[in-house]
Amino acid sequence: MSFRAALELFPSQTALEAGEQRLRATPQDPQLQLFMAWALRQRDMPRALALAQALEAHAATQAEPERRGLRLRLQLLRAEAALLYAQLEQLEPLLAAIRAEALALGDLGAQADAAWLAQGLAALRGDFAGEQRELLAAAAAAEQAGDTLRLLIFRAELGRSAAFQDNLKAEQDWGPLLPAELAGLPPAARAAVADFRGVLAALRADYEACIASFGAAFEAALESGQLRRAIALASNLGFNYGNMADYETALSWLQRGLELARAAGWPSLVGGCLMHVGEVLRHLGQLDAAREALQEAQQVLRPLPHGRNQAVRLNVLARIELESGRYAEALAAYEEMAALPSAAAADLRVIAGIGRARALLGLGRVAEAATGIQQTLSRARAQFNRNYEIEALWAQADIALALDPHGPAALGWYEQALAQAATLPAYRPQAALLEAASAAQAAQGRFERAYALAHEASANRQRHFSEEATRRMTGLRAQHQMERARVEHEHLRRNHELLLHLSSISQEITTELQAERIFEALERLVHTMLDAQSVAIYTLDEAGGQLVCSFGMESGQAFVDPPIALDSPNSYCARALRERREFVLGAGELADPHSEVPGTRAMLSMMFVPLRLSERMLGVMTVQSVRAAAYGEREQLILRMLCSYGAIALENARAYQRLGALQQQLMAQEKLAALGAMVAGVAHELNTPIGNSLLVASTVLAATHALAERVEQPQPMRRAELQAYLQQAGEGLAVIERSMQGAGALVSSFKQVAVDRSAEQRRRFRVAEVCEQCAQTLGVALRQAGVGLQLQLETAPQLDAYPGALGQVLVILMSNALTHAFAGRSGGTLTLELHALAGERISLSVADDGVGMSEAVRRRVFEPFFTTRFGQGGSGLGLSIAHNIVESLLGGHLSVSSAPGQGSRFTMELPLRAP
Repeated sequence: MSFRAALELFPSQTALEAGEQRLRATPQDPQLQLFMAWALRQRDMPRALALAQALEAHAATQAEPERRGLRLRLQLLRAEAALLYAQLEQLEPLLAAIRAEALALGDLGAQADAAWLAQGLAALRGDFAGEQRELLAAAAAAEQAGDTLRLLIFRAELGRSAAFQDNLKAEQDWGPLLPAELAGLPPAARAAVADFRGVLAALRADYEACIASFGAAFEAALESGQLRRAIALASNLGFNYGNMADYETALSWLQRGLELARAAGWPSLVGGCLMHVGEVLRHLGQLDAAREALQEAQQVLRPLPHGRNQAVRLNVLARIELESGRYAEALAAYEEMAALPSAAAADLRVIAGIGRARALLGLGRVAEAATGIQQTLSRARAQFNRNYEIEALWAQADIALALDPHGPAALGWYEQALAQAATLPAYRPQAALLEAASAAQAAQGRFERAYALAHEASANRQRHFSEEATRRMTGLRAQHQMERARVEHEHLRRNHELLLHLSSISQEITTELQAERIFEALERLVHTMLDAQSVAIYTLDEAGGQLVCSFGMESGQAFVDPPIALDSPNSYCARALRERREFVLGAGELADPHSEVPGTRAMLSMMFVPLRLSERMLGVMTVQSVRAAAYGEREQLILRMLCSYGAIALENARAYQRLGALQQQLMAQEKLAALGAMVAGVAHELNTPIGNSLLVASTVLAATHALAERVEQPQPMRRAELQAYLQQAGEGLAVIERSMQGAGALVSSFKQVAVDRSAEQRRRFRVAEVCEQCAQTLGVALRQAGVGLQLQLETAPQLDAYPGALGQVLVILMSNALTHAFAGRSGGTLTLELHALAGERISLSVADDGVGMSEAVRRRVFEPFFTTRFGQGGSGLGLSIAHNIVESLLGGHLSVSSAPGQGSRFTMELPLRAP
């Protein structure tokens, strides 16, 4: 997956779970981290932003196209966070930068997603035209990119948005472009299409179809990680169940949506749920509780003063004022609502028109009410919303009655309202409407019809009284539940803030790699967050039979507790470890006196928490206070989290210690192996001159014996015989002398290298000499591999450093080339190059014309234990050791350049004087 490739808009839960498993296996994979951040952006925004922050460091290492593509996708994620948290001032410039970069890169997926976020911004501002414009742009970019899933989601959202202006036209324009069946659609698309159909049904007052569609959309939204849509759907489900007078189910859905919204901390969605809670509480007669919900919604929605939620909130508030007989306040709320851009939506104009007419009627401004209600009735009929039409007809009838109390006009409007009510399934006309219609019938002398309507009104009122008690009980229960939920939310909020704080300070503990420093960090944090005069940490010994007091501090004075047997019945430390549980002891449950540390103060509050890593117990930490009842649930949570971080840090420290010991051991083995290879090479090199000398000496000795025998013979020796012997002896001795001189030079070189490597002796030396010595050392191995060696050694200043360490690096680099560069082929060339650099530095490189390395291998080549020949004798430490020697001991820099089929070059840049 390229960083510039478009990610699926909302990955499914199945894809997310697969990504989680892969991330656990390869936690440093940047493309996988990007997928997880994108998939989690609405499921778990804080974690998504943390992953994005980690990816920023990786982006800096990428080539320009990949770096820009990655950062663009991370900017889109941050823009969505700004949208959800209602940080609109940050969002607008961020979106402008994203759109410019997406256009420059030609990234159609990013262009589509930027437009999708821009329509969300327009919706929050109540800008319907902008919302439609941005959705059309998103759909166009998705279509151009060939992204059918995004296109389907954007078209469904276009239809949903348009429905609030004209639901019939929206259905005609967008319905045919969407699938007729939900089955088989990906969850993200299924949620969008079902949401669109639910809105159409709700605006037609077809509540059964609406609830079925919204329910299907809610489940699909959760499955695809669209938490924003899921919360809005839960709120809309609650609102529409309220319209069906099923208030208990309505409150259940609203409570679910409110919990999700508050946990996420997204203002627009919290406010949306609260305003619908206010509407349901109004239906239940809990007007004070409804006002409280609306006041909280107003506070939450303060950053979003022009959105649809504000208009709906004002409508609910105005209806409460109407029912309270506060007509002037109701009219003011409707006037404020009408001034909002979002109130231009067709459904809100109808709702506001009906309410405004009733407020004017209550104020005695009947003519104004009559003019307004006629326009509102026309709009309600155009929307085919029978519920709104009944409300408008009823208001029209009341206004007609106020204009002409004895005329027949009002009667006609009442009858139209009742006729529309009869067409709605499971709809029961309100008793007030029936009584008003009955009175109008009686005024016109239609007493039989008047009686029938009055009887129906009485029956409905009786049912209403019976249901009223139930509703009031439900309302009281709802109010109690809301209050409890508010308290629980506050508790959760404080715990969330505490956990965030603990998470932010965890690095102070987990980055330490020495046990003593970890203990000190834990004690310091305990004192900043808890009332504690005594802090002690006990760790399990290697045998696992007793707890050892590794750290103890009381009132600034260190103390040491004797070891505690793990089976001790009196020690809470032993019990905490043995029973794998926490102990919180107060004044009513004092610790056993036998368990107190001698010489310490008596404590009135104590906590004992295990240091636990998964199922493995590392020890116990205890904090104690002289104050009674010092520790509760919050303090226990703090200590539990500190112990978790402490356990992780202690295990990291132990692993680091073990790794260090292992690395030292392997480095020693590597040095011995290099020295062994050198000794073997020197032995082989000495074998030839010594063997030659032995052969020639044997020949000269045989000639000498022959000469001695000839001298003993009675015949006189000829001059020619003596001359032949002298010539043979002279030539032989010359050969022996040359061979011994070569062997002596080799031994001298070996002695110098051996002393340098064993003692890491610092001295001034010529780099060329070290290169020549290493060439002699590996001469046999090079010849056996058929690899030629070229020395291109310029005259360079002497180094004041460690010749043995430099020689070890050269041997490692040359041996590495013999092992890896020429695998699977015969012959090749190694080149040692030495150049003087400006600034009192030199460059020394080892190059080969071998098989080269891939980019993935090149990036990891200096990592400890990384090898491409695992199980074939490679330890993975050679190049790591060389890198460490160059970077630390010699104070230089070691780099590598390579490409498949083009060989490799390791280059050292060294200062003339080591640190």
